[in-house]
Amino acid sequence: STQPLVGGTAGDPAQVGFDPSGTLLVVTEKMGNRLDTYAVDKYGVAGPPNGNSSSGSTPFGFAFGANDNLFVSEARSGTPNGSSVSSYHPEGSLLDLVSASVPNGQTASCWLVTTNGGKYSFTSNTASATVSSYEADENGVLNLNDGAAAKTGAGTFPIDMALSVNNKFLYVLENGSHTVSG
Repeated sequence: STQPLVGGTAGDPAQVGFDPSGTLLVVTEKMGNRLDTYAVDKYGVAGPPNGNSSSGSTPFGFAFGANDNLFVSEARSGTPNGSSVSSYHPEGSLLDLVSASVPNGQTASCWLVTTNGGKYSFTSNTASATVSSYEADENGVLNLNDGAAAKTGAGTFPIDMALSVNNKFLYVLENGSHTVSG
């Protein structure tokens, strides 16, 4: 299946991924401030796109948590101290907003990971050289735990992240220093 982005070639996608069941494909469009969703049939074929407005501007990374809740980082075009995370719940191939943008006071929230149980989410803040931590209830309602839960240091520019299988270690790729920190 080949399907377009809702915003076409100007959409500037950041991440693409499936929900845990593999029946919903999600793409973040940074320029369109949109979350494109595609229903995926039992043969793995994606249907036409649905455009869902992002709660905040420049949606970037995302991860699914408990009860299929979707958590999305919002870089806010790099606005100083303006980044946030929002949450959604899929209803078919559309997304219902659960928590509107929950600010973290950092700059350029890009990649996001959630723990296996989906209770905790972490986002890397590339321009602030920090990692923010959030907590969500089973309905996906978000609360900020700490805007700067970890500081990676000046010039590190943290980007992508991963959690160990047991959720005991968070690894952060520091683009500026070319290292991975845990």
